[in-house]
Amino acid sequence: MTIKDFNFDLKQIRTFMEVVHEKSFTNASLKLKISQASISHQIGQIEKMLGVKLIIRNSQDFALTREGEIFLTYCNKLKGDVELLKTEIKAGTFGGTIKIIASSIPGTYIVPSIVSALNRDSEGFYYKLEVGNSREAIEKIKQGDADLAIVGREIKHPALTYRELVNDEIVLIAPSDYKGSIQIEDLRKIPFITRESGSGTRNIVEAYLNRLGIIPSELNIIMESSSSESLREAVISGLGLALISSMAIEKDLKLKNLKVIKVKGMSIIRPFYIVTSNIRAQHEPVRLFLEYASKYKK
Repeated sequence: MTIKDFNFDLKQIRTFMEVVHEKSFTNASLKLKISQASISHQIGQIEKMLGVKLIIRNSQDFALTREGEIFLTYCNKLKGDVELLKTEIKAGTFGGTIKIIASSIPGTYIVPSIVSALNRDSEGFYYKLEVGNSREAIEKIKQGDADLAIVGREIKHPALTYRELVNDEIVLIAPSDYKGSIQIEDLRKIPFITRESGSGTRNIVEAYLNRLGIIPSELNIIMESSSSESLREAVISGLGLALISSMAIEKDLKLKNLKVIKVKGMSIIRPFYIVTSNIRAQHEPVRLFLEYASKYKK
């Protein structure tokens, strides 16, 4: 089998993908608003160039050949590449892209404020924000997959620079109708909801409890959550208590959905850091972001 020179265009690719999605030449014709004959011609041109059959055509059934499945995989990849190209061209047109990866608390409650202030004074930048846990964020900076990270823990590495941004308080929360007080020794017994492994909040909490003589494995953990939002909702529903950033519950306290339980002798303060690579050059949008971040106040 000889594959001839490829000479198909994006319109033909779109037609093929629509036919596969609809599993029908007729339905694809209606969706694309072109004649069924035109669709058949375009598919036939692709098959002629590839030298293979892509679609099994009969009145009873619709199916892709093995070659059709392979071609569809490449079409999906090409579609993703085209969308990425559009994004990158748009970013370049606007003057610069800032790729930020942040752990959940700074990604939700800090980054938008900094971006808003910067955007008011320096229009034309394009921001890409990804939210993950602290460990993932730091790894992506090491790998060069983002310009900067904002996280709640330090994982030392010679290629990384940490700048302290702002302090955060981690507090014990309970449903608004929770009665009674809690002492440090009670922390082993109360039902707990905790963040996932790799979370900056969990790392800080476990290190603090260790200093109090409480081993994390001694806690009565009911559920582990990968987000502060689901953790909050679990506490509101009465599943258990949790240690969480004070930034994440400001609205809930105003609405009286939750209450903070003061524990005598316990105060958990943790800093958030901006992380950058010592190896990757910082372009102008990133330098400006760092400048505005240095002015940030909770």
